[in-house]
Amino acid sequence: MQSVASLFTTYLPYFILVLTLLVFVHEFGHYWVARRFGIHAEVFSIGFGPEIVGWTDRNGTRWKISAIPLGGYVKFLGDNDETSATPSDKPLSLADRRRAFFSQPLYARTAVVLGGPMANLLFAFVLLTGVFYFMGEPYSPAVVAVQPDGPAARAGLRSGDVVVGLNGKRVDRYEDIQDSQILYLAQPMSIEYRRGGQLLRGEIAPRFCERTDRYNNTLRYGDLGMDQLIRPVVGGFTANSPAEAAGLKVGDLLLTIDGKPVDYFSRIPELIGSRGGQPVTVTYERGGQREDTTVVPIADKTQDCAGKEQAIGRLRVRPAAVTEYRQEGVVGAMGAGVRAVWSMTTMFYTSMGQILTAARPVDELGGPIRIAKAAGEASHAGWTGILNLVIALSVVLGVFNLLPVPMLDGGHLAMYLYEAVRGRPLSLRAQEVGLKLGFALVIGMALIATFNDIRLLLR
Repeated sequence: MQSVASLFTTYLPYFILVLTLLVFVHEFGHYWVARRFGIHAEVFSIGFGPEIVGWTDRNGTRWKISAIPLGGYVKFLGDNDETSATPSDKPLSLADRRRAFFSQPLYARTAVVLGGPMANLLFAFVLLTGVFYFMGEPYSPAVVAVQPDGPAARAGLRSGDVVVGLNGKRVDRYEDIQDSQILYLAQPMSIEYRRGGQLLRGEIAPRFCERTDRYNNTLRYGDLGMDQLIRPVVGGFTANSPAEAAGLKVGDLLLTIDGKPVDYFSRIPELIGSRGGQPVTVTYERGGQREDTTVVPIADKTQDCAGKEQAIGRLRVRPAAVTEYRQEGVVGAMGAGVRAVWSMTTMFYTSMGQILTAARPVDELGGPIRIAKAAGEASHAGWTGILNLVIALSVVLGVFNLLPVPMLDGGHLAMYLYEAVRGRPLSLRAQEVGLKLGFALVIGMALIATFNDIRLLLR
């Protein structure tokens, strides 16, 4: 019940704020393009249902905010309803026909329909470009530390190898590897890596992992059995750190634990994972001097790849930052923005394809409740968390609407493609059938998403 209370007290305000912004961007994209072609918009609404507040501009467009904040629409002159799917049977004067949506040439209607999704993608691109210009693009070298007996080790990789390709896609940074882990789960992947001056190839079979985070969200990914190769330098401590209590300080270089070398940071859990509550001798270097101290690792509870809880010994230390932020001016930031939007777009369509083919669980479909929950969780990270969520949801809203499903923008585009190929529009009867099928499909997806949301909320 606490989750339900949090939904309305904490998550809902952020959800309404984020959704209202993104819906406005989407619908304004349709509106702006339509105005370029001289099409008259009768209504611009944020939300559905009864009007709460509104005004009429000098062009005769009614701008309003409606009672149900789960979307929005632009109703053009000559539309039968808010979906702009069928023309009205209301007779129009010659002057009004010139300003009506359905009287426009095919290229104009296509541009108007594309305006919404493109506005969302452009909005995300502009935000990303700003972030990359002022803060830089995150970059972590794709040099890996290989876990013993893990998928990477069985594929022939060794610590210090540099991954350059995964599943046929180029790897420029470690973040690309993390994206592949989330996207392809346990699917075997081709891998290319460099060892010295030699380019090697192989196949890696990830191990499926499913864990629950602190917000009770299920996280699924493919464990590759490798981590980023990070020097074992203490970069900070988490709460109640036994290492800090034993005298270790930020900047100390860990050398050995009970005489076994600490070659890289992710080697630490391998050496002390089973030593929770047992003293270990840590040898470290500080200011060029070697020193020893005794630390009693804390047995922290964690989950394995099967979701089973287990106790793991931890020093509760954080590594020194290894992520760089590359700044390359406006042009470089724009290029990074394009790459980021393209990456999120391909990940969305790949994930949807996996859900449709049952390669990915259908419970990953989420609706308004999950979005509201994500918005509330993002708020804990401050403005950066909200900004990242806005960018991600703007891309999702844009590419989702391009799916070739009647009722969505992609469904309109599919009908316009038919019209371009056949030289005549789809019959009204076929359009009606398509709309009914599309409505059923969208409602079905909404019901599944809502069911998944409720399960998540009540877990």
